[in-house]
Amino acid sequence: MDMIKNIINGIQKNHNFLLTTHLSPDGDALGSIIALGLALEKLNKKVDYYIDPSIPEKFNFLPKIQNLSCNVLDKQYEIGIILDCGDINHLYDRTILKKCNTIINIDHHINNQNYGNMNYINSKAGATGEIIYEIIEFLGVELDHNISKALYTAIVTDTGNFKYSNVTSKTHYIVSELLRIPIDAWKINKKLFDEYPRSKIFLVKRAIDNLQFLLGGRLAIIVITQDDLKDIGCSPKEIEGIINIARNIIGVEVAILLKETASNEFKISFRSNEYVDVGEIALRLGGGGHSRASGCIMHGNRDEIISILKGIVEKKL
Repeated sequence: MDMIKNIINGIQKNHNFLLTTHLSPDGDALGSIIALGLALEKLNKKVDYYIDPSIPEKFNFLPKIQNLSCNVLDKQYEIGIILDCGDINHLYDRTILKKCNTIINIDHHINNQNYGNMNYINSKAGATGEIIYEIIEFLGVELDHNISKALYTAIVTDTGNFKYSNVTSKTHYIVSELLRIPIDAWKINKKLFDEYPRSKIFLVKRAIDNLQFLLGGRLAIIVITQDDLKDIGCSPKEIEGIINIARNIIGVEVAILLKETASNEFKISFRSNEYVDVGEIALRLGGGGHSRASGCIMHGNRDEIISILKGIVEKKL
């Protein structure tokens, strides 16, 4: 509680802010940044947003979504706030650290490296959006339509539409407060979970064709290559959610998605169902995340990588 008071004090005393997050921002990162930025602007603060522009189109309904990449080359900020980023190496652009007099690190990843001058990490929160709700409340900023929409998006995405084990009574309490504002949550859910372009259907088919079952069916692996995307005419952004095809199969404990990003380079996504801590696996491989959802980058031949991952998972089952 002392740290959050220090952060509130730092926000109240300063006027010039830069907000940023991790590479390939997800709904929690985007919703948290937008909600906090809008709250700061209501306090007459100067706010710049600086994030990776590779934003999935399904988030286009969010306020300010087209204005999240400013030019920071010749600017200096009193406060830089980094949201939802457990590892400084996963930051969109580390050069911004030199442009901020003070770094505030706000996150819910249990393995956060506490790299800020001030760090507020709550691993019990279902999403960083839950923490931002608290901060906005401490700041005395009243919820409005846009802030509530952004916070709802942050929370609903990182809890898997409230299906994941990180959901708590506090999650539902916060969401109930957000729903006091008429944000049409059903429309947000439809855009996030029920709508997709036609090309994604063919990507799903390719993913199923590539699906491998190992370790007696307890490990399921999907590989999506650059050639797959080219053949189908898919954007890499459309791979999001594909891993759930593997995770949702009865008998599967660990699902892994290998997404080829360059020659001999793969972005690895991990998901587990009940007992395997995939956050620990990702951390061992230089990545990070949560106990049931995590990721990392690996280099090498696809078959060699699968063999390595199989060996690691086998020891956890």
